[in-house]
Amino acid sequence: MRFTFGQFVLDAQERSLRDDDALLPLAPKAFDTLVLLVQNPGKILSKERLMAEVWQDAFVEENNLAQNISILRKTLGESGGTKYIETVPKFGYRFVAEVNAEGVSAVPEDVVETFRGRVYLSDGDPGELAPAREQRFVAPLRPETNYVQNGDVNIAYQVLGNGPVDIVFVMGWVSHLEYFWKHHLFASFLERLASFSRLILFDKRGTGLSDRVPLNELPTLEQRMDDLRAVMDAVGSERAVLCGVSEGGPLSCLFSATYPEKTSALVMIGSYARRRWAEDYPWGPSEAQREHFFDEMRRDWGGPVGIDARAPSLAEDPAFREW
Repeated sequence: MRFTFGQFVLDAQERSLRDDDALLPLAPKAFDTLVLLVQNPGKILSKERLMAEVWQDAFVEENNLAQNISILRKTLGESGGTKYIETVPKFGYRFVAEVNAEGVSAVPEDVVETFRGRVYLSDGDPGELAPAREQRFVAPLRPETNYVQNGDVNIAYQVLGNGPVDIVFVMGWVSHLEYFWKHHLFASFLERLASFSRLILFDKRGTGLSDRVPLNELPTLEQRMDDLRAVMDAVGSERAVLCGVSEGGPLSCLFSATYPEKTSALVMIGSYARRRWAEDYPWGPSEAQREHFFDEMRRDWGGPVGIDARAPSLAEDPAFREW
């Protein structure tokens, strides 16, 4: 529980911060903010997570966190050209100085990644890590991937968190459990959900880490709904909140109607009642619009297909496009 960075020594147990031998006074919340940042060197921490963990059950405004960050920057300064706390616009903060920890478990080098998502393994030339040091972060610990067999198909799933409510997150038509954790924004979203729940993730049959299916046997909503049931049974979830994204919305609706006793709530994000235009559904895409999208997939699959419509604010971000 002791961390050194630059000329500073942070002792989390004794709640002290020293500059060489001088003891630096810090208010309790500012100290807690510094500990959380230093415990996650190079990792971007969202403002929401910082406020939730530092103030816990208290409701505070974002300005309280900004004041703490300002206090810490003034206390640490930028000695010898070393910068300590970096602002990540529209998201949060990152501790960018090199940290040495005592009394805490080290993270294996084989899970060290750069912020751009490129992996550097420890069994190569140590020099390979050099280009990444300025912007590297320690990837969040990914949950273990498990499998449940439903019929002759294996369904991949993960579980994280131990909150009082179960949430089953049902992704849309494309997903991959391991790649969920390779971008800080999506990883932070899942971590936030898991901070107050037991979060259950799975790849639907035919996608991600679950078994492939033949093109002439593409799964129905009913089959994928039953995969959801199999995953809940495998983890001992008797009742859950279903959170469905895009195509996961209709699937979650079908599940909640079929198994109301297993459904405590229903949340749909970017979902729909049907996929194409109809007289009573005028906002649906037309036949021509759908065919245009199919053509785009055939032509550009492997790249960020549809990113302009689905994530316009990040459509030009190179790391997000690569992810």
